Amino acid sequence: MSLPDPILFDPVRFPGETEEEPWPPPAFDFAAPWLREPDLAFERGPDGQIIFVRRCESLRLVLDVETAHSALDLVPGSRDFRLLRLIPSALRLVEVVVPGDPVPPTLRGEPPPAPREHHVYAATTALVAALERDAGRAGEAYMAALRRTPPGPHMFEIAAARCVTDERLELERVARLARALQRLARAHAGVLAAHAEQPDYPGMERMVQATARVLLREAGWSGDLLGHAVRQVCPLASIPRETAEGLRRAAAAELEGQTSFAALEAHVERQAQLRERLVELGLFWRRLAAAWASVHPETTDRREVEALCRNMIRRLQLKSLYAPP
Repeated sequence: MSLPDPILFDPVRFPGETEEEPWPPPAFDFAAPWLREPDLAFERGPDGQIIFVRRCESLRLVLDVETAHSALDLVPGSRDFRLLRLIPSALRLVEVVVPGDPVPPTLRGEPPPAPREHHVYAATTALVAALERDAGRAGEAYMAALRRTPPGPHMFEIAAARCVTDERLELERVARLARALQRLARAHAGVLAAHAEQPDYPGMERMVQATARVLLREAGWSGDLLGHAVRQVCPLASIPRETAEGLRRAAAAELEGQTSFAALEAHVERQAQLRERLVELGLFWRRLAAAWASVHPETTDRREVEALCRNMIRRLQLKSLYAPP
């Protein structure tokens, strides 16, 4: 079954979004003067926390996204609050966010960029480890040349040239092998990049659970349709994260199981299919995950929470998005 257009399917509105300023905005243009200093930056910590850095004094403040607005004196629901809640999603796409930086294009709905060099390097390393067990003379020579070649966009061509000049191997044979391996490595790098740039699913899950705790302890909401909707989505919110992880594991397993140079093209196609599924998953969930991050469980309008629950339920009904790899 073909999927609907992710842009036109069930549009998501961020809490507090207005027609005058569609969300996300073009830049992290905070209004609070203490968030416009050029020596400030946001980074992601090793455990996923926001790290608020004041560079000139070498200070690093670890912030929980759910309470960071209090530490930074931002009113829940304000524009600065909603900008702050975009930071974790942005930090999945860039290394650091400095106030005034543009919002990453992918977060604003544009296609994901090409794999970065470290993704290509990781994919090449895994491919070399898998193939060196059953390579043959030409393959062994090429694997050895790859291991001696610094990672970079031209490493496959450089390794092939070394095989021809140092090992006296036939140019056509080595070039054909190099092109096939390059395509496979780049296809797997595409999978790694698409997985790394998935929406902030853990953040969405935490906010759904936090909102449920608040709503279900309020007598006025615990028994109505909104309470029912929140109870329904809570155990289901992990499905996109688990699907993305399953696709990544499947791609890695197929690459690790590649012990022969035969049928490389079939493996390239399979990696491309898994990447495409990850990209589709991200397209359907990126805006919704970021919108959930903008919820303040105690103050967000309950109609906006109800709309986000409905958005989530509708996306979960797209069964082909979550089919096993």
